Amino acid sequence: MNASNKRLLGHWIRWMLILLSSCIVFIAMFSQSSIHLEKVVRNAMNVAEVPSAPIAIRTKIGQSYELLNIVDRKNAIYHQLFVNRTLGLLWNYRGGSFGMKLEPQVLLSFQGGMSTFGKHRHYYYVGQFNDPKISRLHVVWWDGYEQDAAISDGVYQAARSIRISEESQQNFSAMNKLFAYDANDRLLYELSDENREIRSDTVTEEAS
Repeated sequence: MNASNKRLLGHWIRWMLILLSSCIVFIAMFSQSSIHLEKVVRNAMNVAEVPSAPIAIRTKIGQSYELLNIVDRKNAIYHQLFVNRTLGLLWNYRGGSFGMKLEPQVLLSFQGGMSTFGKHRHYYYVGQFNDPKISRLHVVWWDGYEQDAAISDGVYQAARSIRISEESQQNFSAMNKLFAYDANDRLLYELSDENREIRSDTVTEEAS
């Protein structure tokens, strides 16, 4: 390659980089995407007409997706948001659930959901806990896969991604379960798809 062609190639690469940078700036300024995750979360909450609140938990699921748990103690609610990152730069809001109530009487809850993005299904379990003895929460999924849930500010979440083409091979006969342990790894509570909540007022009534 002669010097003239090298200069031409250099100019072409430079202009392509400028064009790419301009596109990224345009998307960030005039769409719901942003290089700042907090801005994307704030925009999503404005659309849902709920007050802004801090991110309590971030869980990476795969395929550049994350599940966020947003806790609003002032208004006693919490939310779950799916986000993903494009080109490793731009955050995008991909849906979620808003306005789940925080109740002091709930010792432990177990709520699940699923969203499909592309060729994968993203499953999650979330909930709240108000028993200070709880130190660890462990989820056992229907197919035997196990994971510890992420915990912060009285809420928790666990999430996983399964390729749709492989899902038909999964065994859905078993129930999903949540096990709560104390600091000494003693079992405190067990919840499942059929028993999703333990309340202090119910426990008190049963004891009396």
